[in-house]
Amino acid sequence: MKNKHILMGICGSFCNHQHALDQLTRLAANNDVQVVVTENVNTLSTRFFERDDFIKAVERISGHKVMSTIVEAEKVGPSNAYDIMCIVPMTATVCAKLANGIYDSPVTLAAKAMIRNNKDIVIGIATNDGLGISGVNLMRLLATKHIYAIPFAQDSPFNKPTSIVAKWEFTEDTLDSAMEQVQLQPLLRGYEEKHI
Repeated sequence: MKNKHILMGICGSFCNHQHALDQLTRLAANNDVQVVVTENVNTLSTRFFERDDFIKAVERISGHKVMSTIVEAEKVGPSNAYDIMCIVPMTATVCAKLANGIYDSPVTLAAKAMIRNNKDIVIGIATNDGLGISGVNLMRLLATKHIYAIPFAQDSPFNKPTSIVAKWEFTEDTLDSAMEQVQLQPLLRGYEEKHI
């Protein structure tokens, strides 16, 4: 993945925000990356990051002011400025909204705009309920044109048996594959004992 204009969405799976920063750092080394965040990411401080520290880190790494409003996200369609989008991490809530055509946040509206422009979206799921009731929405997205997923695995099958998280180290490979309209395989990755 080099010399691309990438739109990166960051949702509120706050425990995965360090992984999001790591992937942003890797992508921004060789590409122009603009970040769009959900309202929760833009306003909440958590035990993982203070809000201001996280947003400042995103803006420092990307070199762009964070896109954080519906008004800003609405410009994604008409500008047609991005080659591909990745949502890292994507929560079950954002997954449900995209699967059901609900575009009421900056990230979901930006995703709608990308699809309007026939551009691809890579999703990195992170949810405690991916193998539970929320799984139906993920399966719908996986069957949707222009949607590709970072391979994922159960992160704590004995303590949280319905929880799945993307294997973040495959983010760039998945983006490269999606640019060729191919889903990186295998999609379901093995559980690693070190996660217990």
